[in-house]
Amino acid sequence: MPPAVRARRASTVVPLPSAAAGTPRERRRVDVDVVVPLSPLDTRWAALPPVCHVFLFPAAAAHRQQVPFPDVVRGLRSSLAAVLPAFHTLAGELAYSPELGTVTIVCGEDAGVAFVEAETDLDLASLVGVEDDDGAVDLDVDALPQLVPDIRREELPAPMFAAQVTEFVGGIALGVALNHVATDGIGFLRFMEMWAASAVAAGATSSGWTWTEPLHDRRFVRFDGDQELARRLLWQAAPDLPRIVPKQQGPTPQRPLLLSRRTFTFSAHALRRLKQRLTATGPGVVVGAAPSTFATLAAHVWVSFALASGFTDAAPVFAVFLAGCRAHMSPRVPDAYAGNCVVSCVVALSGAELTGADGPALAFLTIRDAVAEVKRDPLAGSGSWITRFRAAPPGRKVVLAGSPWFPAYAVDFGFGRPVRVERASLEQDGAMAIFAGREAGSVQASVAVAAGKMPAFHRMFEVKCGSNNSRL
Repeated sequence: MPPAVRARRASTVVPLPSAAAGTPRERRRVDVDVVVPLSPLDTRWAALPPVCHVFLFPAAAAHRQQVPFPDVVRGLRSSLAAVLPAFHTLAGELAYSPELGTVTIVCGEDAGVAFVEAETDLDLASLVGVEDDDGAVDLDVDALPQLVPDIRREELPAPMFAAQVTEFVGGIALGVALNHVATDGIGFLRFMEMWAASAVAAGATSSGWTWTEPLHDRRFVRFDGDQELARRLLWQAAPDLPRIVPKQQGPTPQRPLLLSRRTFTFSAHALRRLKQRLTATGPGVVVGAAPSTFATLAAHVWVSFALASGFTDAAPVFAVFLAGCRAHMSPRVPDAYAGNCVVSCVVALSGAELTGADGPALAFLTIRDAVAEVKRDPLAGSGSWITRFRAAPPGRKVVLAGSPWFPAYAVDFGFGRPVRVERASLEQDGAMAIFAGREAGSVQASVAVAAGKMPAFHRMFEVKCGSNNSRL
């Protein structure tokens, strides 16, 4: 597909200079050559492709007045500069030290964030998609990645963050690319909320704004053997540093798998029905009361994927997801900690178990037990986080990202809430991203599966969720 998005201008946003700042906190500037050592919960992401999100806003309007695109760009750039001192790790780069054999985030004298201004002839309907009768939306898998800046690198150093604002017919798109080494989902959304709050404050007549200072000191995540574990996970993730993308083996690269993407919105009513069905299972499997929203949705997608794939054999089908552990580390990690504090869970059931009559309940219990184990011992099996993920074969695993409590639709830069938020980096069969939906109590689930599976997956999703009248 030819490029649908054209770059107008590329520049760098640097942290707010001292002379331009107002409060002592804003006057702080990234020092020269600030080096942030990393914890094992960071280094494991060293070779992961960037995590990309797109926020789509209808024609920007503040107080019912049209905001010209240049003003939107100016506001986004200045507010980003204002928050970068508090999130200085995003202005740096991931660098490799051959002498130490490790990687760190380095914020040097030229620290900054790449900022791209772009345009497209696509309209809002093309980018947002149109809901079908079941509340599902097909997305353009070619156009969506063009709305985010490209910070992929084959070798270190690599950028930590970049932003792109694209003017389209009927609105604007804000695309962001994040190196997962910098922060986890909680830290990312805290940064986006701070950026948006800064933009709103800059356009308001009232006085300044305040925030809870994010904490970047990796010593908050300390435990016996942490440095040895960091080196082990780094070697597993990227054994050929500074190269972080493996060299292509064989004479010809494999043809990329054709994926189909669809976004589903689960209303509060639909979520209650899913939970009720879990608690109403037969006597052979006892779910218990009050299933969590995450485990309910994760089980539902896991089972739907197995059914759509025709997995009725005894071979394992895997589910991979992250569990937050700030509250479960010893000592407890502060809520304001902005580094990574999530651990991997890799669970499996056979295809026959998932597609059987008790499949949804078995899937739910398996996921719930894995989350409970993280609460008991967050670092159990930490040395094999990467190897266990890689041992799950492509096409027989679902990979779940996000949380039903992540308030992605609350991000407001002063021209209204986004009409759609999408994770652009869903690049494998069975990938899913979830966060709180736009309507109160709803949850959005964006799913990518092999194109040939999508019709069956949609049918399984619809049948499992409720009647044809349900908007899910």
